[in-house]
Amino acid sequence: MPSKTFINLEAEKRKRIVDAVVEEFSSKPYEQVMISDIIKKAKIPRGSFYQYFTDKEDLYFYIIEVIKQEKMSFLQNTLDNLEGLKFLDLVRKLYEDGIKFALKYPSYVKIMDFLMKNKNPLYDRMLAENLAYAETIYANLIDKDKAKGYIRDDIDSLTFAKIVVQFTTYIAIEELDTDNEEESFKRMLERNNQILKIIEYGVLKG
Repeated sequence: MPSKTFINLEAEKRKRIVDAVVEEFSSKPYEQVMISDIIKKAKIPRGSFYQYFTDKEDLYFYIIEVIKQEKMSFLQNTLDNLEGLKFLDLVRKLYEDGIKFALKYPSYVKIMDFLMKNKNPLYDRMLAENLAYAETIYANLIDKDKAKGYIRDDIDSLTFAKIVVQFTTYIAIEELDTDNEEESFKRMLERNNQILKIIEYGVLKG
C-alpha cells in the first residue's frame, strides 16, 4: 500500500500518478509493465516513486484496491437499499450494476482482464482475498433471508455463498472480451441469470 507521503500529495498530482498507473496496467500484462514508463507518464522522478511505493507489486495491489473501492462506491446505492430485497434478487441487481460499472470504467476492466486471463503470480492471492470478502458478505445476507423464512434453515449459508460467488466470478473469466465489451457483458448477464434461475428453482420437475 502507498506511503503517507503519497497519501498526502496534492489531489491533482496524486490523480496524475494514478491515471498513469491505470493507463499502463490496462495496456499490457503485469509482467510487461515498466516502472520507467509509469514515472515518465506521471512526470515524477524515479526517487519519488520509491518514496510512494515499495515496488511494482506494491503499486499493483494499490491500484487493484482503488478499483475495488471505486466499485464499492458505485454499488453503494444498491447496498444501502437492501430492505425488502431477497438475496438472489440482490445478487442479480449487483451483477447488473457491476456490468454498468464495467461499461463506465473500461480501463479497470482491462486491468482485471489481464489479471484473470494471464493468471500472473499475484492472481491466486488477489482472487482468494476478494472471493473470501464477497463470500462473507453474502453469507451474512443469506442468514438474514433465512431469518425471514425466504431460505431453508438447513442450507449452510457459507456453502451457498461460495457457490454463488464462485459461479458468478468465473463467468467473467470465461466470457469477458475487451475487444467486444458490450456483447460479452450481455453474455455474462444472461449466464448469471441462468445460474441464479437454476439455484432458485432447481432442475427437477414437479
